[in-house]
Amino acid sequence: MDISTVVEGLSAQEKKVLLALQQLEGKASVADVGRRAGLDQATVMRAVLTLSEHGLIEVFEKKISKAILTPEGWGYARDGLPERRMLVALASCGSEVADEIAARAALKEDQKQIALTWLKRKGWAEFLRREEKTLLSITEGGGAALSQKTPDETLLELLSAQERNVDELPADMKEPLRTLVGRKLVRLEEETQRELKLTTIGIQALELGIEPTEEVSELTHGLLMSGRWQEVKLRRYDVVAPGAPIYPGKIHPQQQVIDELREILLEMGFVEIRGKIVESEFWNFDALFQAQDHPAREIHDSLSLSKPERTKLPQLVLVKRVAAAHEHGVAGSKGWGYKFNTDISRRPVLCSQTTAATVRYLASHPEPPVKVFCIDRVYRHEKIDYKHLAEFYQAEGIVMDPGLTLRDMLGYLKQIVVKLGLPKIRFRPGYFPYTEPSVEADVYFPEKREWLEVLGAGMFRPELLRPLGVRHPVLAWGIGFSRLAMIKLGIDDIRDLYRNDIEWLQKRRMI
Repeated sequence: MDISTVVEGLSAQEKKVLLALQQLEGKASVADVGRRAGLDQATVMRAVLTLSEHGLIEVFEKKISKAILTPEGWGYARDGLPERRMLVALASCGSEVADEIAARAALKEDQKQIALTWLKRKGWAEFLRREEKTLLSITEGGGAALSQKTPDETLLELLSAQERNVDELPADMKEPLRTLVGRKLVRLEEETQRELKLTTIGIQALELGIEPTEEVSELTHGLLMSGRWQEVKLRRYDVVAPGAPIYPGKIHPQQQVIDELREILLEMGFVEIRGKIVESEFWNFDALFQAQDHPAREIHDSLSLSKPERTKLPQLVLVKRVAAAHEHGVAGSKGWGYKFNTDISRRPVLCSQTTAATVRYLASHPEPPVKVFCIDRVYRHEKIDYKHLAEFYQAEGIVMDPGLTLRDMLGYLKQIVVKLGLPKIRFRPGYFPYTEPSVEADVYFPEKREWLEVLGAGMFRPELLRPLGVRHPVLAWGIGFSRLAMIKLGIDDIRDLYRNDIEWLQKRRMI
């Protein structure tokens, strides 16, 4: 950009800063520039930001450490260090018990203890045992100290006059400073000092001639009504200058993926249902034809609850039909061949699979057509790593209609995943206690260069359907939704979804 155009676009404050720097021979601190320009430091720094962006000035930063008295230090600077006051009292009355000397010095109990400690440390006094009394007696060093100040007292006096830059203190004051800091009489504060310097471009701009005339940056109602807007100088704006980034509020990225999947399923004709956080083992396992001694019921997979101790079971006739399927089987199967225990069915667990919600729905809607889905959190005792969590989202769906086959199931799943923008999907045979045939599906994860298992699917077995009064084929699928979101969002660690990284959340674009 042309220098004259840059100068024309400068505000009055920015021009004043340039002129002040010129008057200060091209180099000065922010404070000096502010005093010369008649501006406060905040205004100077706002002007400096623009001037440095245009390359008119350079900013040099230097960190300094300042020594400042604490409130306790101020008190000792005024009244004297406790050991000094006690030494003077000791010299005036001779050897005496510590309490008496402290009283003469008008020291409080805590100050007395400090004074005694430092009298001994500085070698000004010693304790003597006389006539069954412990007396405090002045030493030769203490007598000499009466007529001269110690370095720490000198430093206290210096700092009471004004705070000092640590680097500017004399070399013999470094050790006293450490002592006073250790005694919490002085604190060190870091401060950033900024020095401004005109650049070659800045000097050229000044040679063009700069006049800091007042400018108007806003057309107010008063200016318009009075007609003065025709007389005032309007500030020039650089409409292509980059502005500060704005991060408006938005939905969490994982929730965006949930909403996207929900929209896809609704478009495909599914109806959404909701599950429960706390579920009975009857709906979580028994109704799914999952044996009561199945390993997944152990604490290693599902999470049992101590409260409530028991849950309610559905109608007795349904429980008996499910029990019969477990004990003897249905539709030609032999079942699991054990004695069904309703006490186990009543045990509460944190819902470990959203299939429990869809099976509940089937029990109350045994006639076709049925086409529902559930997206909810489930809970399992998992070892947490980059692709496993103990609490995660699962998306579950079922379709019931006469004549459905596994081919229909694969078609549904491929359509859902492709609509989510994940075209690379593969199916392989799988096993689940409540579906036959069963498949598992993997989606390719480019960041890890591997296939990641995201869902299981199949056709509900007769042992599950007949006790519920269902006589038609039911397709069922369950997606490990958090893993799907991980691929969709391009992150390689599922835990990143829950780290609350504000910067990542701010910069994450809407899907």
